Amino acid sequence: MKNVYFCAKKLITNHNQMKKSTLILASLMMLFSLKTNAQNERILLFECFTNTGCGPCAQQNPALDALIDANADRVAAIKYHMSWPSATDPMYLHNTADNDSRKGVYGVNAVPHTVVDGIRFGSTPNGLSQNMVNNWLNIESPFEMRLSYEIDQTANTITVHVMGRSSASIQGNVRLYVGVIEKAIHFNSAPGPNGEKDFYSVMKKLLPAASGTYIGDVEPGDYFAYTFSWELANIYDMSQLDAIAWIQNQGTKEVYQACKSSESIEPFYANEAMVSDISNVKRTNCSGEAEPKVILTNNGSNDLTSAELEVVVNGESLKTVDWSGNLSIFESTAIDLGPISFVVEDDNLLEVRIKSINGGSDEAPMNDIATFDIIGAPENVAKVLKLSIRTDSNPQETTWKVTNLSTGEVVLEGGPYDQANHMYNETLEITGDGCFDFTIYDAGGDGFTTGGLYGLKAGGTTLFSGSSFGSSESNEFSYEVAVEVEEGYIHTTSIYPNPTEGVINVISQGEQCVTIYNMAGQRIFESQCSGELQIDMKQFGAGIYAVKVGNESTRIVVK
Repeated sequence: MKNVYFCAKKLITNHNQMKKSTLILASLMMLFSLKTNAQNERILLFECFTNTGCGPCAQQNPALDALIDANADRVAAIKYHMSWPSATDPMYLHNTADNDSRKGVYGVNAVPHTVVDGIRFGSTPNGLSQNMVNNWLNIESPFEMRLSYEIDQTANTITVHVMGRSSASIQGNVRLYVGVIEKAIHFNSAPGPNGEKDFYSVMKKLLPAASGTYIGDVEPGDYFAYTFSWELANIYDMSQLDAIAWIQNQGTKEVYQACKSSESIEPFYANEAMVSDISNVKRTNCSGEAEPKVILTNNGSNDLTSAELEVVVNGESLKTVDWSGNLSIFESTAIDLGPISFVVEDDNLLEVRIKSINGGSDEAPMNDIATFDIIGAPENVAKVLKLSIRTDSNPQETTWKVTNLSTGEVVLEGGPYDQANHMYNETLEITGDGCFDFTIYDAGGDGFTTGGLYGLKAGGTTLFSGSSFGSSESNEFSYEVAVEVEEGYIHTTSIYPNPTEGVINVISQGEQCVTIYNMAGQRIFESQCSGELQIDMKQFGAGIYAVKVGNESTRIVVK
């Protein structure tokens, strides 16, 4: 049986070539026959460490580059520039974090240094030979991978699509890594003291980050598909951009397969869609209301013309949403799922599931569920809340407001600010009970930059915080005004002694619920009281607590 290997070459687009903002990948198909005795043709990964001030690098890189070129169809190369011996290497300075990260993976402490497939070779490149490469190429790979990318010159972005499928069981911390490289960089004058002017396969960015994308244990037939985008930076020549990918076990360092871009692509499946990136949902919630959005992507060779999506919270199906349109391969669209209502628990799981596409089943259901964790906002009984805001370089763009979700009334608001990179501390005094929305705004549309952040605290504990949020970010919190009651207070309820060094007594008339909160608003005790209840406060440690006693018609909160 013949096996086939596919990858896709980039498409470079400009504004005049694009008829709509969503990029459409026009693909050609080409088949490459593999050896009949191998399941997946192996593509070797060469990771090379170098520096513009390294004399031995200048001596050994030409032979290394010639070996890579001689095996161009079967070798994916990526070069990381280090900070030594020359600290001014421009290709290191363009992305210090990603270069340093891969150095740390292998413990590289000298250059030149080349690693092949993570475990097959790790030394100076002059120890490599064609015979060694031939032997490694005969090792069967447990993955086949396919990759494509496109460059939008108008938006100054590169978008990389990568998919893969396993033919064997693999256990461990398996991760997908994607690298954007510049194939060739030429300097008229050497940028470093070693005299080199030409550099190849230079790493520009690891997507989505240097840590890769977690895949985990895999079984035969397991499949993945991802799309990553990056706003280009520090590129010498856009026509030299390229992308590669590889699958690596983070524990053993073994690279199971690499993938290069080529002249063709063919998806694994005809009808295959993916849901991802649930948005427009507050991370903390007390109202039980949301209006989620989700991204739907076509990863199949057939156009995606319809989809049925199911919205589920805490295992309960809340609604189904029908979508129709036309998405070519790798095209995506944002779908507004409309309002939902759910019973808020301490921890809540929002899921969006694909039920069907194109009137039938998705051929690869691994990508059919997107999830979002929602924290049930604790019933906060702290007397005041503390809002801390550290402004960025544009303090005049930052404002915020607190809205009572029951009435729609804006009860507190603040900003804009006038001091850049300054810490502001606000005291929020809430005068009524209820569920409230806190929203912070950035008029510039880029959230906080250059170290800016915000956080809302209760009793010294942060309820929520953030820094990167675009034009706005919202969260909810529950608030209940604490009522001070002196020791010996008698009406329907009595709580004594207060303060206490141990046991407190709760005496109530009728059936009452007794709840104890710490000053972070977290519920730490709950019980029913019919007449009298004793609670040993020593189990919670020294501190200030709020004891709430009440039923549907009455309540009292004692600190």
